[in-house]
Amino acid sequence: MRKSLLATTLAIATSIAISSWAQTPTSKATDPLAIGGKDTAWFMDRINRPDLDSEPQAPFKLAGNVYYIGANNIASILIATPKGLILIDTGTQKMASVVFPNMVKLGFKPADIKLMLLSHAHYDHMETMETIRRLTGATVAALEPELQALTSGHDLGPNETWGQEPLEVGRILQSGDDIALGGTHITVVWTPGHTPGAATYFINTMENGKPVQVVFGGPPNPNTGSAEYDTRPADAFAAYAALRQMHPEIMITGHPANLLKGKLEALWAGKGPSPLTLAPGQWEKMINNSEANFRHKLTTGEASGGGD
Repeated sequence: MRKSLLATTLAIATSIAISSWAQTPTSKATDPLAIGGKDTAWFMDRINRPDLDSEPQAPFKLAGNVYYIGANNIASILIATPKGLILIDTGTQKMASVVFPNMVKLGFKPADIKLMLLSHAHYDHMETMETIRRLTGATVAALEPELQALTSGHDLGPNETWGQEPLEVGRILQSGDDIALGGTHITVVWTPGHTPGAATYFINTMENGKPVQVVFGGPPNPNTGSAEYDTRPADAFAAYAALRQMHPEIMITGHPANLLKGKLEALWAGKGPSPLTLAPGQWEKMINNSEANFRHKLTTGEASGGGD
C-alpha cells in the first residue's frame, strides 16, 4: 500500500513541477523570476517569501480528523472524511514535495482529494491549486469576492504579490455557508482586508468523543488609508460580528511558525491537551483588539493593511 501511495505522490509532485516549468516564459521574459509583473529585485526584497517558509516539517493532528500537513511557515490543512479528503491551502510550488509526502505519512492518498478551499488568493498559499485540481478532479470552492483574483491569476490585494495560474472554481461560497463532506461540517466567514475575499474556516470535529472546533485563520486585517484598497467598514464590522458568534477551541494560522514555536514536540507526540488550545477569553480578545485597532485607524486616517 505504501508503495502505491508513494507512487501516487511522486506522480502528482512531478506533474506539478512539469506544469510549473511548462508555464515559465522563455522567449519573451529575460528575467527568470518574472511572474505576474514581478521580477528578481522584488523577489529578493522579500527574501523570507516563499522558499524559507516552504521547508519540510512533519505533519501532526490538530484534532479529530483535522491535520496540519504544511511547511514550516506556510500552512496546509487536511480534513479526512469517509467520502474523501478536504484540503485547505496547497502552498507554494516548492511545497509539492512537502504536502503530499506528509499526506502519505498519515496514510492518505492525494488522489482522494475531493474538495479544496483557500484562505486567500496569494500565490504562497495556493500556487499549486489549479494543477492539483486538474490531477485529482477535486472541486475548488471560494468566496465570491475572491473570484476575480482566482480566475484572472492576478493578486488584487494591497500586497500585489506574484500571481498564479488561473483557477477553475466549481463552487461559489457566501459568508456563513456550511461546507459539508462525509459528515464533517465547516463554516466559512468572510474576513476581508488582506485580500478582497480572505476567509476564515471553522472546522467541526470530534476528539475523544467530544465536539471540538478548529479555526484556521482569524480576525480580518482591514485596509485603511488607500483609495484603491480600503476595506468597506460595513464589511469589516460584519466580519467581527460573525466571528463573535463562533467559539473555537483550537487555532492555527496561515503562517504559523511563531505560533508553533516550542510546541511541535508536544504536537507530534499527540498526548494531552493540544498546545494550540485557546485560553479562556483569548478568541474574544483577539477580535476586540482587531476591531478597536481598525476603529482607531478609521478615526485617525492612519494607513494599515497588507501583512503576510
